Amino acid sequence: MSSSTTATRARERRRLANRKTLIMLLATLVLATYALWRYLVGDYSHILTPVLATLLMGIATALHLLDEEQPLPAYLALIGGYLMLALEAPSAHIGMSLWLGLPSILTLLLLPLAPAMLLNVVLAPLWLWLLGQPDDNFGEVLRYVCLLLVASQPFVINNLQSGVMRMTASEEVECNAYNARTGQQRLTSEAARASALEQPLSILVIYLPQLEMLGEQFGEDRRIECLSSACDVMQGISRQGDLLCRSDKATFWLMLPNTGEAGALIMRERLTAALAATTQPETGSIIAHARLVNYKAGDTVQKLEQRLLAAQLTLMDLNE
Repeated sequence: MSSSTTATRARERRRLANRKTLIMLLATLVLATYALWRYLVGDYSHILTPVLATLLMGIATALHLLDEEQPLPAYLALIGGYLMLALEAPSAHIGMSLWLGLPSILTLLLLPLAPAMLLNVVLAPLWLWLLGQPDDNFGEVLRYVCLLLVASQPFVINNLQSGVMRMTASEEVECNAYNARTGQQRLTSEAARASALEQPLSILVIYLPQLEMLGEQFGEDRRIECLSSACDVMQGISRQGDLLCRSDKATFWLMLPNTGEAGALIMRERLTAALAATTQPETGSIIAHARLVNYKAGDTVQKLEQRLLAAQLTLMDLNE
């Protein structure tokens, strides 16, 4: 496994973020043009809503440029869209289902699937009332439900596909390492191979304490950058047959097949020195604590994994 997968994922995230930024900029421009048109035609009684929507969309765009991970820009953009819909919907003809579909699609585009569906259901009476639909108009209610179900289908399918990919993926999404599930599978196979061939097996439990606080103090982008750099360094130090697996948020297992205690200790020193020589903006050198766990003849996979987890807990306790 190389760093190309991580780089590809990073490029894909950047491409999606740039696409969202472009859409928000275009939406801001459209709202500003609409507000200007209201001003030019002298419709001053309806100019306040598009002006407020333009301001909200502009603020949302600026916040999205500053931090692509925070959800606030999406909610601000949604509020601006709702204001415009509330302004235009009462002037629509009765029975125009197009206006019923717009809030549903807008909410699905800006929010995750679960809160988007909940919000669409809660706001359904509001949109029906703004469109002048009577409370007992079962046909319009049914039409709204059908529109919501049809509009949500692509998002439901995408969520299902993403869930299947996460369940079957062997690599980490955020860095160049195997995930915990794959790590447990490889631990079983490596222990069986060491037992069958009577070869040594050493495992380094590596704890990176900076990852625990980077997200809160400097944002998710800085945490992912530090995590990706640390994994690249560890992969660069490792040999071809070594296996780097991420056990949890800040802990890794580096499996060293056919490696005794002396060789594993040398690898530990090289690895911690290489990480210390790698500096990150605002945080300096990457700090790493590592403990060695050796496979012993007659060990079951459960016993070996228990020793690994105990070493992991010890490293965390020492850092507190």
